[in-house]
Amino acid sequence: MPTEDDISEDIRQIRNDLDRVRQDIDSINRVQVISNSNAILDDIKRIVGKSKQMVATLFLTRDWVGSGELAEQLHIAQSNLDKVVNNLVETGLLYREKRGKAVYYKRATRIDLIGFERRTGFIETFESWKKSLEKEA
Repeated sequence: MPTEDDISEDIRQIRNDLDRVRQDIDSINRVQVISNSNAILDDIKRIVGKSKQMVATLFLTRDWVGSGELAEQLHIAQSNLDKVVNNLVETGLLYREKRGKAVYYKRATRIDLIGFERRTGFIETFESWKKSLEKEA
C-alpha cells in the first residue's frame, strides 16, 4: 500500500507533467500564431468591424479584469457589457472566466502574440475612442 509520501510524490510528478504539457501546447500555439498572424489580424478586423468599444475592450483586457471594472473603464453600464464582449468571447478573442459570482475577462493569448497593441489601425481606433470619452467629460 502506498504511503502518504508516495502519494505526494505521485501528485508532484503529475503536476510537473501537466506543466510540461502546457508549455508544449504554448509553444505549438506560438508557432501556429506566428505563421498565421495575417489571418488572425484579418479575423480581428472582421470581428470588431468599426466598434471602438470592442477594440478598447481588447486593449483593456491585457490582464484579467472584472466585469464591473471593465464596464467602468468602457464608460458603459455593467448591464450593457455583454453587448460589447459577447461576440469577442464567442469568436475566441476574449476569455471569460467565472470566479464564484464574479466574471473576469482577458484577451486571448494570440492577441498578444501578434503584437496587437503595436498595430497601427488598432492604436488609432483606441486613441480615437479615448478622445471621444474626453469630449463627453
